[in-house]
Amino acid sequence: MPSTTGRQKAFSTCASHLTSVTLFYGTASITYLQPKSRYSPDTKKLMSLAYTLLTPLLNPLIYSLRNKEMKRVVVKLWQRKVALHTA
Repeated sequence: MPSTTGRQKAFSTCASHLTSVTLFYGTASITYLQPKSRYSPDTKKLMSLAYTLLTPLLNPLIYSLRNKEMKRVVVKLWQRKVALHTA
């Protein structure tokens, strides 16, 4: 890509994809590759819940953070939250 803007856009897309894939396969691998010695039904249920609910819920958020307006709103909300906690 010849321009800096193009490289930033490509990196943003790549980072979004990597985050989604890591979230998806990370929870799946923890769920299914956990050793039997550490087996806990409650932990297994929690990880299965994260695998089935968290990934689909967070994907739109991950991809919407590529939008500049969305980033601005998130930063504004974060700053407001920090200001409330420090006051």
